[in-house]
Amino acid sequence: MAFLKNLEKKGRRRAAAVVPYFLRDEKGIIPSDPSRILVIRTDNRLGNLVLLEPLLRSIKERFSSAELDILASDRFSELLECQGYNVIKVNKKRQIRNPADFFTLIRKLRDRSYEVAIDAAHPHSFSLSGAVTTFLSGAGCRISTDAGNSSGWYTHTVPEPPFDWHESRALHFMGSVWESWPAWSPPELQTPHADKRDAAGLHVGASGSKKYPLEYFEKLIDRICRMVILEIYWGNADERETAEYLGRRYPVAVVPELSIAGLIKRIASLRLFITPDNGPMHIASAVSVPVIALFRIDNRDRFKPLSKGSEALYVREGSDPEEAVAAVMRALDRY
Repeated sequence: MAFLKNLEKKGRRRAAAVVPYFLRDEKGIIPSDPSRILVIRTDNRLGNLVLLEPLLRSIKERFSSAELDILASDRFSELLECQGYNVIKVNKKRQIRNPADFFTLIRKLRDRSYEVAIDAAHPHSFSLSGAVTTFLSGAGCRISTDAGNSSGWYTHTVPEPPFDWHESRALHFMGSVWESWPAWSPPELQTPHADKRDAAGLHVGASGSKKYPLEYFEKLIDRICRMVILEIYWGNADERETAEYLGRRYPVAVVPELSIAGLIKRIASLRLFITPDNGPMHIASAVSVPVIALFRIDNRDRFKPLSKGSEALYVREGSDPEEAVAAVMRALDRY
């Protein structure tokens, strides 16, 4: 499996380097008041859609009469839909199994006659799938950053942003090709009014090396559940198993399965959210809930929660539970 993945990556890099030589190096004109805009972000990451929000909000502010579509994974598209955005859903795995689905999608995009397409896949690296989709969308103005092998794929690029910029700011920067581009501000998610509850949430899930050790969770929960009503959140079957195990051992409430809209509303009612680096962390930040974020990769400048009162702790092996408890106590004292 690892061999096949490495082979696929090499093939993508080779294609990314060779294909642009066969493309026209168009520059064209940036439409000053486009009527149809497409933003592309098709990976299966909930947090990345939250981080996209400042760019989408500024497009709507700058071009209030334009039709805006977002091409996004069908897995988490509900997050954008419940914020009022029109989403064109894709399933990349299904497209790989059935390439005809991809060409059907391209026909649909071209029929929309977009004037502008923004490849918001990765501000710091080149995404071949994002570049191909953007190019084939038929938009006369195609925008991304100049990171990686982007030459020839886009009509306009912005400089690759500094790595110490927050990811949401780096994505927002793609709109700076236009004059009078709105200033960046942190991601915001709208949610129906929910009264604040005297409860904190703790999410047990994260991908790969971002996971917080279970034994650390146990020590952390053992202390926190004495201070505040504690709810345990989870996202997939493995995380649910972990949450239910913790629910049997400690006086905590394990939340039921939630829709994305339900997750946003429930998190918005909390006093505090404690979590590894994951999508719900970005949701909590975007609904102004203080977050204690437990990072195991030192990329806090790019991905830390931005809500008032948040702290991002980093230890490669996982933050010491006592250090995390101290951060929780500070947050509870403030709020």
